[in-house]
Amino acid sequence: MTQPIRVRMAPSPTGDLHVGNARTALCNYLMARRLGGAFILRVEDTDAQRSDASHEEGIYEGLRWLGLDWDEGPNVGGPFGPYRQSERQDIHGEAVQQLLSTERAYYDYTTAEERAAEREQQRAEGQPQRYSGMGRHFTAAEIAERKAAGVVPAVRFRADPKPVRFDDIVLGTIRAGPDEVDDFVIARGDGSALYNMAVVVDDEHMRISHVVRGKDHVSNTFRQVLLYEALGWTPPAFAHLPLVVNRRRQKFSSRDGAQWVGEYRTQGYLPEALVNFLIFLGWAPGDEREIFSLEELVQEFRLERVNRADAVFDPQRLDHFNGVWIRRLDLDDLAERAWTYATAGGLELRPDQRGYFRSALELEYERLSHLNRTAELMDFFFDDDLDPDMGQVRFRRHTAAETARALELVKALVDDTEPFDDPTLEARMRALASDLGWKAGDLFMPTRIAVTGRKATPPLFATMEVLGRQRCRERLQRALSGLAKLATA
Repeated sequence: MTQPIRVRMAPSPTGDLHVGNARTALCNYLMARRLGGAFILRVEDTDAQRSDASHEEGIYEGLRWLGLDWDEGPNVGGPFGPYRQSERQDIHGEAVQQLLSTERAYYDYTTAEERAAEREQQRAEGQPQRYSGMGRHFTAAEIAERKAAGVVPAVRFRADPKPVRFDDIVLGTIRAGPDEVDDFVIARGDGSALYNMAVVVDDEHMRISHVVRGKDHVSNTFRQVLLYEALGWTPPAFAHLPLVVNRRRQKFSSRDGAQWVGEYRTQGYLPEALVNFLIFLGWAPGDEREIFSLEELVQEFRLERVNRADAVFDPQRLDHFNGVWIRRLDLDDLAERAWTYATAGGLELRPDQRGYFRSALELEYERLSHLNRTAELMDFFFDDDLDPDMGQVRFRRHTAAETARALELVKALVDDTEPFDDPTLEARMRALASDLGWKAGDLFMPTRIAVTGRKATPPLFATMEVLGRQRCRERLQRALSGLAKLATA
C-alpha cells in the first residue's frame, strides 16, 4: 500500500514568517494539495529563550495572508499532536532512552573547557573542528569524579566511522565520508532533545512521508539518517531546495530586501505576487510561462522540476510580478484591498466614498506599483482643501495674467459643460485652446495643476470627470487666487 503523502513546515517562533520559510511552506503546500495529502504545521519552539508566542502568531498570519492553509497544527489540532515541539518532550525522551539502552548514545561528561581546548588545538593544526569522541572512553571512576564535581552530561549519538548517504529528489545521491559526522549531541543536560533528535522523532510519529526544506539542512540530514537507522525507522523521502542568494551570488540578507513576509505586506505587495515570485526561487514550469495563481501552481508544481543551482532573489522581478498582479485583479477586489492601505497611509475616507474611491482607483491603477502608494497617488482626489501651487506652471509663451484669464474661461466651461464627462470636456477644452490661439498643452497643464495640484496625473479629462464639477470649480477658483498673487509679484 502506498504511504499517504504527509508533508510539514516546522518553523521556529524566534521571528515572524521569513521569506525562505515561506518558500519552503509553499512547496510543501503545493505538493500536499496536488497529491491529496496533508500539510502539517509544527512549531519547533524548544529554544525557550528566543521563542515568542507573538512570533508564532506572526507565522500563522503570514501563511494565511499567502493563502497557505494547513490541515494539522497547534491551532487546529489533528491526530498526531501535540504540534508544538516543547509539548512533546516526553516522546523525545523515550527515543533518547532507547538509544542509550542500545548503546547507540552515551552520556558525555567532557567539560566546556575540554571541548574548547580540543577545538583550539584542531584550529592550530589546521584540522576540521569536530568532536573527537573523548567522552566515549571515560572510565567509571572518571565519570564518578566528574559527577562529584558537578559536571552535567549531554547525551551524544555514537556515530560509527562509516560513510553516510541518502537519495534526494532534487540533488540526487548525497554522500558524507566516514569522518564527516562526529558524535553529535542529541539531548541537553536537562534531558530536553536537541533539533536533530526532536525532528526525527516528530517526523516519525507524525508519519511524515516527505521532508522538503532548504539545502542548508543537508548536513543535518546525514545525522538524521543515522538516527532513523539506529531507532529502526525508515527515513522519509528528502528534497532539499536550492539556497536563496542575492544577485552577487552571496547569501541573501536584509541588505538585499526585506526578510519577513509581513514586511512585504506592509510595503504593498500582493500575496499573489509574492507567491508567484517565491515559487520561481528554484522551480520553473519548463516553458515560457511566468504568471501563475496559487490554484494553477497546485496543478503545475513538481519537485522534479526544482533546480539544483542557487536561486537568485531579484527584487526587480518581484516588483514586476506585483505590477502584473495589480492589473490582473478585479477592480472591486483591488479597491477593497487598496482602501485598507489608503486609510493606513493617512487618507481620511468615509464609507459613503467607496464608489468615488473605486472610480479614482480605476484611473490610477496603471500607475500603482505597490498598494502602500495608494494614499500618495490618490490623495488629491480627497483633499477638498487643496490649494494648487500655480508656481509649478512654467510661463514660457503666456504670462501669469494671461494664464489667469484662460483659467477663468476654463472655469466657465466647467460650469456649463453637459454632460460633464471625459470626451465632452476634452472636445470643449481643445476648442477653447484653439479659440485662444494657444497650443492645447499650454492650456491643459495649468488646468491640470489647478484641479489636481500636480503635473503628473492620470488623463486630465477623465480625472476631471471623476473629481466632478463642484470640486473642479472650487479648485480652479483657488488657483486663480494664486495666479493673481503671481501676476502682481
